[in-house]
Amino acid sequence: MITFEKVINKVNIRCDVIPMGEDLTVLLYGGDLPHIGSTVLSIPRASLTGDGLSTTSSVLNCLGHKDDVLARIYAEKIAVKSNHTTVCICGIHVDGLSGDGIKAIYDGCLLLLDEVLSVIGNENLLLSSHK
Repeated sequence: MITFEKVINKVNIRCDVIPMGEDLTVLLYGGDLPHIGSTVLSIPRASLTGDGLSTTSSVLNCLGHKDDVLARIYAEKIAVKSNHTTVCICGIHVDGLSGDGIKAIYDGCLLLLDEVLSVIGNENLLLSSHK
């Protein structure tokens, strides 16, 4: 497992990437009440345009949760980068967060994803270190 952490507007966000055989499980969580809000399964496949990889994704949301927005981005980008089936479970909750606060968390999580992708893109270091 590799853990990435980022503090965004005093909110702790954590991303754990766990190899499971040839697959990856990604946990993205933080704030006042980390939880399971949404789960996205992304399976890499040849792009329909014939150029590179894309994914087919399935989404499960807990009632009233919007965590699928980030979970889908994480699952799909990591699946394409690694060429491995990826599940992302996301649950970030911050009490009383404003619209600007939500945007800051979203933008910060995208920066955190860049860090994750840089490790995964490094010769699949994450997977090869567990074989």
